[in-house]
Formats: sequence, C-alpha cells, structure tokens
Amino acid sequence: MKIKNHYEKFWKSKKGVESFFGYERNRVLPSLFPRTGKVLDLACGDGAVAQYLKNNLGLDVVGFDVSEIALKESKKRGIKVVLGDVENKLPFENKSFDVVFWGDNIEHLFDPGAVVVEIARVLKSGGKLILSCPNMGYWKYRLYYLFKGRLPDTEWTGNPPWAWSHIRFFNKSLILELLNINNFKVNKFIGINRLFPDKFLTVYKPELFGMINVIQASKP
Repeated sequence: MKIKNHYEKFWKSKKGVESFFGYERNRVLPSLFPRTGKVLDLACGDGAVAQYLKNNLGLDVVGFDVSEIALKESKKRGIKVVLGDVENKLPFENKSFDVVFWGDNIEHLFDPGAVVVEIARVLKSGGKLILSCPNMGYWKYRLYYLFKGRLPDTEWTGNPPWAWSHIRFFNKSLILELLNINNFKVNKFIGINRLFPDKFLTVYKPELFGMINVIQASKP
C-alpha cells in the first residue's frame, strides 16, 4: 500500500479531531517554543498542535502533511497548509523557519536521516528542531524484549509486526547520534509517561522511564 493511501485511510477512520492537551506529550511543548517566529509543523496531521501554537503562542505556523483528509481538518482550524511527502525534498526555501516541529513521525519513515538533512536546510541559523518519538529504551519495553524475544507494539494496535507503521526504533543514544552527526546541538531531552509511578521518575531518568521522547535541539 502506498504511504499516502495508508494515511488517507487512517485519517478517514478517525473519530473526531484531536485536542491539544488530549495527548500527554503536548503538555511539555509550550515551554519549548519561542513566542515569536515562523514554525513548520512537519507531518502536522489534523492540526491540533499547529492550532495551539498559532492561537495560544502567537506563532506563524505552516502545516505540512501527506494526507489531504488531515490537511482539510488543519485548514478548518485556520492553519496554512502544504501537501507533500516528508521523505521528498521539502518545498521550502533555505532558512525559511525559526522552528520545525516534527512530532511522532520519524518512527514511520524509511529514511529519517535524509529528513533531518532537509530540516537543517529549511531552518535558520540558531533555529530549533523539536521532535518526539516512542522511546524503545523504556524499561517495560526492555523487559518485554528480554522475555518475549520480540519488539513490543509501540502503536498499541494489536497488529503483527509486519503490519506496523512504526518501522524505525529509537532510544536516547540513537536519536542523539542522529542529531549530532547532522550538527544539531541537543538542548533538552524529556521523557513523557502518564503511568504511575513512571511519570514521576522521568525527571530523574527520562531515557529509562519515559515512554515518549521529546527533544529540543538547535541548528548552529
């Protein structure tokens, strides 16, 4: 199945649109963004994050996604949108954005390294990349692999591994390595988890107790 068709089917099946604070990851995002500037929301989906950034933080946001259905919802939220595939060359000029938000998309891509290169190209010098992804270093995932001998289903779909849309897997060291080789300086690494007691322990060891990684990094 082509990627575009997969995500059109996904967004068509969604019941209603997301609210910003309906996803626990988003609770840390406001502290990571500036209060002025132009933002690219890469793989923006239905625009929940883009709408919050625009309406609550006053940022100039452009949403980019492969799904026409998702972008229709983003437009209803008042977001400027561009249709395209993140794994192709991005249709933006060099140094166009102050911030790129790349939320829960890197794990779906065949060549995430090439996307990081494109993000660096469209970011201004000193610009910020804010990204999130599942944390395969989470302690429960480690135990699952130890005892089951197979990766856990981080999509929570119940599908077999060959039907997952998560095809790349990152822990702290891997995501930092990918950013470092592309000359990004990591400023913050945050672990997100809604489960007790892990949500309190993420402050001390985010790479072990976080189920989701959130990273803020700067372009030189």
